[in-house]
Amino acid sequence: MRTLLVLVALLTGGYAGYVAFFVKTPYSAYSQAQLGQLEDEYTRQYLSAEGDESEALRVSLSLIREERARPLHLKAALGAAGLSFLGALVLTLVQRRRRAAESHDAYGSTQEHADPSSTQAPVASREQAAALLGVRPDAPRAVIEAALQAQLAERDPSLLHGLGPDLRQRVLQQREALVQAANLLLGRQEIPFSDGSSRS
Repeated sequence: MRTLLVLVALLTGGYAGYVAFFVKTPYSAYSQAQLGQLEDEYTRQYLSAEGDESEALRVSLSLIREERARPLHLKAALGAAGLSFLGALVLTLVQRRRRAAESHDAYGSTQEHADPSSTQAPVASREQAAALLGVRPDAPRAVIEAALQAQLAERDPSLLHGLGPDLRQRVLQQREALVQAANLLLGRQEIPFSDGSSRS
């Protein structure tokens, strides 16, 4: 649709240029008021003329009427070109916003499965636990431990001072989810979770 609108804009714009610069008659220098007077006079003469004179007057009347209609054709072509170009521009902006929204939704959906910041429920499977830690479900113990420590370091309780209660609680929930994920992958018993707030 956008391509069609651009094509229409180009064609109508080209036609407008053709009408403005190449469609000329012997009466192009006359104003609309003068053309109206000429048309009335030539019409009066045409009705009473005969033979070759009548044919010459008919041709002149045709040229006068063509010249009177030329500005209307020019305005119509320019209007169609402008509307088509505007429509193509609007469609382009709409498509870009739609693509951006789809990309954002897809990214958000991926993050929701892999980012501990969106984890609200306990880890229920090895695949979910692995995605949470950013490792493979069959990763070696050392890799799982390293991934856990790296994730916990990013959410160090010492960095929570000064944060609001809601944000602090969210970070602590993330830490707890990470520990649960590591416990599940390593097949070990649940280790009591500490938020690190009792440090001396």
